[in-house]
Amino acid sequence: MTTNIFSTLSSAKLGLLAQQLAIEVTGQNVANVETEGYSRQDVSFEANTPRGHIKYGGLHQLGTGVRIASIERAHDQFLFTQIMDEGDLTGSTEVKKEIFEQLEVLFNEGSGRSLNDALGLFFSSVHDLAANARGLPERVDLISKAEHLASTFNQTGNQLFTIQRNIDATIETEVAEINTLTTQIGKLNESIHANEPTSQYKANDLRDNRDRLVKELSKKIDIQLVQESDNQISLTLKDGTALVLKDQVFDLSTSINANNESFNDVYIDTGSTTKNITSTIKGGELRGYLDMRDTEVESILDKMNILSGSFIQEFNSIHREGFGIDGSSGLDFFTPLDVTVDHDADNTGTAVVSMTNASPTTVSVDEFEIAFTGSDTFTLNNLTTNASSGTFTFTTGSTFNIKDGFAVAISGTAASGDKVTFSVSEDAASLMSVSSTITADGQKIAAGTTTNGDGGNALLMADLQNELVFNSVTWSSESGSFTFDEYYNAVVSTIGIESFSAQAILRQQEGVMLQLNSRRESISGVSIDEEMIKMIKFQQAYNASARMISMVDEMLDTLNRM
Repeated sequence: MTTNIFSTLSSAKLGLLAQQLAIEVTGQNVANVETEGYSRQDVSFEANTPRGHIKYGGLHQLGTGVRIASIERAHDQFLFTQIMDEGDLTGSTEVKKEIFEQLEVLFNEGSGRSLNDALGLFFSSVHDLAANARGLPERVDLISKAEHLASTFNQTGNQLFTIQRNIDATIETEVAEINTLTTQIGKLNESIHANEPTSQYKANDLRDNRDRLVKELSKKIDIQLVQESDNQISLTLKDGTALVLKDQVFDLSTSINANNESFNDVYIDTGSTTKNITSTIKGGELRGYLDMRDTEVESILDKMNILSGSFIQEFNSIHREGFGIDGSSGLDFFTPLDVTVDHDADNTGTAVVSMTNASPTTVSVDEFEIAFTGSDTFTLNNLTTNASSGTFTFTTGSTFNIKDGFAVAISGTAASGDKVTFSVSEDAASLMSVSSTITADGQKIAAGTTTNGDGGNALLMADLQNELVFNSVTWSSESGSFTFDEYYNAVVSTIGIESFSAQAILRQQEGVMLQLNSRRESISGVSIDEEMIKMIKFQQAYNASARMISMVDEMLDTLNRM
């Protein structure tokens, strides 16, 4: 009899303890109702191990109470993977939207400081000079408007490069933040493994924290998650490059690429080597910044350089043919374009290429590449149009023309595979200026077709505003011819279209993420109403177990009195 009473007492005690723990878990859920990334925890009960009982002619089993089987978090791994996969696209699109908005501000046509305004004021001043070719006030005004135009080009080119520099600095910051996240994830892997010695133990809070960090990481860089058998995880890039292998972390770093404006490439330390992964990163904020720096902003800057270079070239070509009121002729109005030569940092030969602009009025503003095929041969490729100008044979030390007024001299010994790029339009926008000869003496502005001081040449220069200077230019999927204004407006329109597209894609992604997070919340989120129902249920069970203990106590008291 006594044995049965103490068994009942033991069962009631276990019930009391189990319900107490269930109430604690419910309280934890309620306390974290607003905690981001928190997953609701649910208690699972199971019957305690029964004991044998011999009676009524056989061996029977009697229950010994209840125990907590597990405390599980409400989590859908498939849904979490979906959130990760959509996170990298959201991250890259947010970056593109942000930077295109900066570009829209830079090219704001309503500001009164746009390049369109500067071009209009300049050509208006040229028309005024044509009407009064000998007027000194008109000449002073033209120089002023030309300097304003050059300054506007300078500011635009410099600001575009500044945006690239700022993006480059942000890439370094992003890499540091990614390293911080992967380090924390690796440490959490280790802690989870240490705190889950068996399947019965679940480090739920640590798992939630790890998931939160993984979600944050997926927005910064494209990752794939592998669930390991020991409850740790591994993270790789979409191409399989490992970032985290359980508690082992592979750090990213940045290093200057001398062939890319001295901007940073992204590397990963694999343990045995350092691998350049710039081109293999497929998504996330990091991919967005790389694309905007190297493709989108670079393309706009290239077009502004071509616009500036073409304007200088075309205007100088007509100006050279005219005469100033002092009889001068053959002068450039704008400072002529110089050739910029860049040797590939990976060249293995000793060849040095020198280039001069032998024909400033006809030289191409495109970017070209010399690709050496041997010690005395190279192919010439137009990087702007992707056209090839064929193969050239040269003699070391001799100067020769290769195309469109480019005079080249090559010294040293070239190795097959070495590359050299050159252009007269590189940095043309940021370097544009009025010739010092013109600013020093406005009489030298070649407004006339003769020395008589007529405005015929000024009219020819003014007509440039409406001439189709850019012939057979490919823009988007179409080809056409453009004036200076039309070419610039095409640049501005492209920025507007790309900005609108980024905004539209981001809105779509935000809708997708909202749906996914809502689904997660319906599965893993905390409902106050549900938790209150559980609290009442567990409290009633707790009270029942407590009443059982009181009853047993009364029974024992009765026995003692007997």
